[in-house]
Amino acid sequence: MKTHDLMIVGCGPAGCAAALYAAREELDFVVLSKDLGGYANYVPDVESYLGMHYVSGYGLVSAFREHLKDYKVNVCEGCEVRKIEKKKDVFIATTSSGEYSARTVIVATGRRFRKLGVPGEDAYFEKGISYCAVCDGPVFRNKTVAVVGGGRAGLLSTMFLLPIARKIYLLEQGGQLGGTPKMRRAMKDKKVTTLLNTKVLEIRGDKLANQLVIETKGKRSTLPVGGIFIEIGYEPNTDFLPPEVKLNGRREIVINKDNESSLSGLFAAGDVTDVQEKQILVSAGEGAKSLLSALCYFEENCK
Repeated sequence: MKTHDLMIVGCGPAGCAAALYAAREELDFVVLSKDLGGYANYVPDVESYLGMHYVSGYGLVSAFREHLKDYKVNVCEGCEVRKIEKKKDVFIATTSSGEYSARTVIVATGRRFRKLGVPGEDAYFEKGISYCAVCDGPVFRNKTVAVVGGGRAGLLSTMFLLPIARKIYLLEQGGQLGGTPKMRRAMKDKKVTTLLNTKVLEIRGDKLANQLVIETKGKRSTLPVGGIFIEIGYEPNTDFLPPEVKLNGRREIVINKDNESSLSGLFAAGDVTDVQEKQILVSAGEGAKSLLSALCYFEENCK
């Protein structure tokens, strides 16, 4: 097994930027990722990426892909990293496509949609259940749907669904909605019925999910729907990391100003870290910075 100078895990905006800089520095590196672009693919409108006046998330990722091709960066797409461990001075990654080895690592695996964890959720995924209204909303045109989650993500999804769905139930476990005043005002649309203090207990259906079992202020009932959007936020993709890597209470990688983790030789960038701002432009900058820090580490410790 060849030992590379660097292994980049994940290829969203942070991973793409790190890979571009690594190619320019002529490092021997490998990029391992389930997909190119990650969550950025699902962002409908990007209006704050410098130099791009307006572009969809998918369009921006397509531009990233073409830029990487200019430097002949080969991304091992469809390669899921299941475990990373450090043996002496070398990192070993166990993946769905075999094992890879490198002297330094940049983790840029981003985040994933958070699940409810109730019966029926896994069974009906993509069978009436979606975690992305922007991606799947048009499939449920003129149907009665439920949006689970009254925070920013849930309110944005509800706003997106307003011209699509016939009726929308907005379910929030707490006693009030989150988001901005503008978002909350949009929830007063006649299509929207807001159910506060409401917990989802189970998802039922036949071939497709068509019913939510809910509890509102201690009273249990069922809610018939034609589609369910679970919008309760995100969680970082850090399950594969070794225990030496310090995580915060949200299981994000704790990094210093140079993108170093608590494990020597392992750097991190983007939404998977404890950097507060989860933005595409911020992630790209952090990815470039993590590569420059990893390069300094490699030159001082690995030659």
